[in-house]
Amino acid sequence: MLSGLEIALACAALLIGVTGTWSPCGFSMVETIGPTGHTGGRRTTLVACATFLPGALLGGIATFGALAAAGELVHGAGGRIAYAVAAGIAVVAAIAEARGAPIVPQIRRQLPEHWRRVMPMPVAAGLYGVLLGLGFTTFVLTFGVWALAGISLAAGDPTLGLVIGFAFGLGRAVPIVALAPAAGTRLGARVTELMAEGALYRRLRLGDAAALVVAAAALGASGGSATAAQTVATNGADPSAAEADLVYQLPDRGGVLRRDGQDIALPGTDPAIGGPYVAVIQGGEAVLLRREDLAPVTRIPAPGVDALAVSGDWLVMRRREGGRDVLEAQRITEPLAPGPMERITSAAAPSQVGRPALDGEVVVWATAQQDESRVWVRDLSAQKNKVVVGSRFNLLANPAIEGKHVIYVRGGGAHDQVMATRLNRRGAGRPIHHDKGPGILWTTALEGGHAYVTVLSEGGVELISIR
Repeated sequence: MLSGLEIALACAALLIGVTGTWSPCGFSMVETIGPTGHTGGRRTTLVACATFLPGALLGGIATFGALAAAGELVHGAGGRIAYAVAAGIAVVAAIAEARGAPIVPQIRRQLPEHWRRVMPMPVAAGLYGVLLGLGFTTFVLTFGVWALAGISLAAGDPTLGLVIGFAFGLGRAVPIVALAPAAGTRLGARVTELMAEGALYRRLRLGDAAALVVAAAALGASGGSATAAQTVATNGADPSAAEADLVYQLPDRGGVLRRDGQDIALPGTDPAIGGPYVAVIQGGEAVLLRREDLAPVTRIPAPGVDALAVSGDWLVMRRREGGRDVLEAQRITEPLAPGPMERITSAAAPSQVGRPALDGEVVVWATAQQDESRVWVRDLSAQKNKVVVGSRFNLLANPAIEGKHVIYVRGGGAHDQVMATRLNRRGAGRPIHHDKGPGILWTTALEGGHAYVTVLSEGGVELISIR
């Protein structure tokens, strides 16, 4: 499901792509693909339309997806400043469109006409579609094209770039695909005459202006969603939260429970909280404590375990085993008679499996491999791993989950970011916090709309809360 920002930019890109049909290349393409532009008749026209459309989509995706990927590589994805710059670009372009200003800079390049004579028409049509979808290889008929390029680069979100590119390519292709079969007919001639009138082109540019204003508003709202942080604990790390209770770890790995403004020492390391339990590691065992009074409930063997997640029915553990990271789950509905250990995933060095987080029966974790980093989710009752988000350019780490909401840390670019997304939604999500200094954002927790994040810096470690 697309976000509001993605929908706004897709609508703008679609209309901007349609406006591009009013170029000399657009007019000539209708006649070239149409039945009068070759000897193959209507059947060849239909096949050429079928190749022109995916070509235009591919061209749009290549242009705006590449610009967004370049922005991600240079400065990271999103952020308040990035979205503010993108919104400013949209507003400036909207003003220029509303005033009907001449397009500057203008690209006065046309499609290579000779292709249709040296190639089969469907092949030539596909290549023509790619060139029109690229946006900057022919006449530019709206400032919106330049604006979409600037927005893609500034936002630095490849998913957003793909959405923009797909919609732009679709906008450039659909009028041509719709009109080409009618070329040479009375209807086709009448439609072409209407297109040639300047009034319709002027209305389209006004439509571009309105769409860019809406996109600017969506960008401003998304950029404003990033919030300031508040320090929860100095020397605190690896948070886990449930309702009003928060547990975290001190630099000496000692566990702490923060309750009603007071810190209570826990009898173990690597604490986690969930459901009626607090879990800690003690002497090679995972110890379940009753959350209300910290009384011991049961002890479960946990050799090599260095990270826990717990809920009312499940205990999830990460452990090191012969050079591998192993993530396992154990049912604890009956804590005195826990179920068998179930393997979730494992990875051999240099690949890594990250710290788990658990909400009810749903666990999330991250993996880091040489060629890609991913955030995963698994419903322990369904026993199937699914990818939430992946990246070849950024390190994705330390997710946390509450209901359908997931946060994770996205490293790369100028600053680390805390990203927020939802299960079953494609894309990287939106940034809700970025590190302003040379520090590193690390482990996270999510509870009651509060995101807790560990910040590592030269000055030490601290635990912050953002909302």
